[in-house]
Amino acid sequence: MRIVTAFSLAVLFMFTGSASAQVVTTDFAWNVEASSDGPYSTNHSGARQIAGPFDLDGDGQLEVLVSDYTLGGRVHVFENKGPDTWEWIFSTPSLEDSTSTTGNIRTMTGGDLDGDGFGEIIIPSGASFTDDNPLAGIGLFFFEATGDDTFSTTPVKYDFDGEPLDRWRAEQMGAMDLDGDGFDELYFGNNGAASASDVWMVIGVTGDIGSGFETFVQEAKISSRATEDFDPVGRGGGSPYGIVPGDLNGDGTMDVAMMSWNSYNFTNMSVTGPDTYAIPADGDSNINLQASAGIGDHVAFFGCFGFDVNGDSDTEVYCPNLQTGGVSVMNYEAGENPLEVTADNVSFNVIPGLSSLGLTIGDLDQDGNPDLIAGGLSYTPGQFEQGLAPAWLRVSEYIGGDVEDPTSYTEPIDIRVGEPLDVFSTVTRDSAGVVTEFREDGDQGPEFVSKLTFLGDVDNDGWNEVAVSMQGVDDSLFTINRTFNPSDSTETDEVVSVRPNARVFLRILTTDGVNVAIENTEIVLPSDYVLEQSYPNPFRGSTSIRFTLPIQKAVSVNVYDSQGRVVRTLVNNDVRAKGTHEVYWDGTTDAGAMAASGTYFYTLEYGNFRQSKSVVLVK
Repeated sequence: MRIVTAFSLAVLFMFTGSASAQVVTTDFAWNVEASSDGPYSTNHSGARQIAGPFDLDGDGQLEVLVSDYTLGGRVHVFENKGPDTWEWIFSTPSLEDSTSTTGNIRTMTGGDLDGDGFGEIIIPSGASFTDDNPLAGIGLFFFEATGDDTFSTTPVKYDFDGEPLDRWRAEQMGAMDLDGDGFDELYFGNNGAASASDVWMVIGVTGDIGSGFETFVQEAKISSRATEDFDPVGRGGGSPYGIVPGDLNGDGTMDVAMMSWNSYNFTNMSVTGPDTYAIPADGDSNINLQASAGIGDHVAFFGCFGFDVNGDSDTEVYCPNLQTGGVSVMNYEAGENPLEVTADNVSFNVIPGLSSLGLTIGDLDQDGNPDLIAGGLSYTPGQFEQGLAPAWLRVSEYIGGDVEDPTSYTEPIDIRVGEPLDVFSTVTRDSAGVVTEFREDGDQGPEFVSKLTFLGDVDNDGWNEVAVSMQGVDDSLFTINRTFNPSDSTETDEVVSVRPNARVFLRILTTDGVNVAIENTEIVLPSDYVLEQSYPNPFRGSTSIRFTLPIQKAVSVNVYDSQGRVVRTLVNNDVRAKGTHEVYWDGTTDAGAMAASGTYFYTLEYGNFRQSKSVVLVK
């Protein structure tokens, strides 16, 4: 179901300001207190990174990955199950056993580095991780798909040949077959704690990940400094952040654009063959450009984005500026050398005021012109009380012409999402008899879109979608009753949980290209699968087992004895329709013999999840 309002995006893009409507939202938040790998005792900060779409398990259904930003760090996998329907199919264990705000996951990605058809969730262990932590430490972690909707829960770790980076602080990471050798490579920039860890890296693997015989290969390791023995060439300095692959000059060769935090510094390399790269050497001309030299120490903090915006068969690179909110463009013409970066190749502040954080590109409104879709305004209690809907997106559309000309883009506008949303804790304060009520942000501040990924029409409903991750989001909503104590002029708080785990970490936004609309996207959680108590219980003869599925799903129903051995398989990975189903157990084993009297356990199993209840057989 969609609620459609009579506003056209084509009209909206013509005006500056805040557009009412567009889109809505996937409502999902996970219960960190009930997390299977150890309770957390403090608030979340939401999700820093979202990546996709992928098909890591090879089932033809696309997934997005969402990361926890704080409290140990996990990555969650959501798979599209049809129009407007996504299912939570897997969460990695937390990589840091922590109840503090250390171990945050700033970025991650998916890929198939070993080329076996099963993709990997790839996670750097995160800033502030401790190297002696038995769960993780500093390194790269790979969780590989093992089948339809299933993943390994024990990661393979790569610690850089025994010399791990001293700190993981990567904001942009991706995986693709850069060099055409049939295997994905992992690429990222890292802001280390010391100069030796300020690097851009490309990593490949030989052998099957998880076999124990995999070998990780550093195909490229590039320093931003001029101080390291492994790469003494000065490339503009600063901490690496952005890294974007693409054919910059349209010559059919893959290039990699890189940015570091030092006056908006750019440098590039090119792929020359399997596992080989052309990297500018000391003495080469124009090996880097500081686009904001003399203006300020600027950076594309959340990375850059590559896209062939004007359809000329080469990749343009768009980089938001954290300090100014403007977006700059790196652009090469045919015949230009991508290993040289000059003022002719980078146009600074082409789209003023679009974004300082995340950016993605795609034809969201389906009018044939690419849209630059960025994180918009934070959402505050004051905006809610003014009756404003969140404006989590800002959009500028490329309308044709020179990609380095500001007039080739529409003025950035805010896209307001749905209706006003009360996503804040409420405080009622009695101060010496004066009662006031107000809403407050969580510990991490107002909600905002951190990063985005354009999905296209991922669910085949005729509408394009973009998925966004939310930060500044606490784990639950609360009512706080604050009472004034006149005897000592202190205040006492009584905290009541109103909607546990009601905050939203992932949202799917959409438009049909004609009308601005709200898409009622459903997120299916394991708790939506219902396994009922069998009846009768205890039983002799036969007992009925009923279960309800929220979507069509391949499921198994098994009966186990107290030793965990399968006694009877009632449903064997069969695809069952959405709705309630009933099966019967007559007390016999798979071999046809009558089971002994006693207590048994029957399960509903699907993907990585299992529900179980007990039943007593009597004779």
